[in-house]
Amino acid sequence: METENVAENETPEFVTVETRFGDIEFSWDKGIYMPVGLLGFPEHHVFGLANIPNSSLDQFKLYQSLTDANLSFIVAPYNTESDVYEEKDLMIAQKSLAIDPADMAILMVVTIRSASDGQGIKLSTNVRAPVFVDTSRQVAWQHVMRNDRYPVQMDL
Repeated sequence: METENVAENETPEFVTVETRFGDIEFSWDKGIYMPVGLLGFPEHHVFGLANIPNSSLDQFKLYQSLTDANLSFIVAPYNTESDVYEEKDLMIAQKSLAIDPADMAILMVVTIRSASDGQGIKLSTNVRAPVFVDTSRQVAWQHVMRNDRYPVQMDL
């Protein structure tokens, strides 16, 4: 991981991260702060969101730790037209996280695994614990939905 012309104890303007998709430059002031980190990764608090430089993955984004080049996730921005979530459940999450509805974005963490028949890959997303982003404050939380109708692995 590189930073550009940064004096000691000074916040960098840009961070270049050597990701699994090649070097990607992130603007530090566009970072997303996670006060409690992601489930299983509580010590990681600052992430960047980037397009994946592969046209076959246009519907996904890279959620990259800005402090650990080895930690990143493929995420899918939630499409409100998909009706995966009931409106009342989204409202409960939005209110409990104090996010203005106009500033709320939802990212769903994607898992990539080999297909059970050994042919190709399978993609699934965790709809039980999406990441809610307050876009105006650039703060996010991974929120476990109370309604158990949402699976941890939903095939895409």
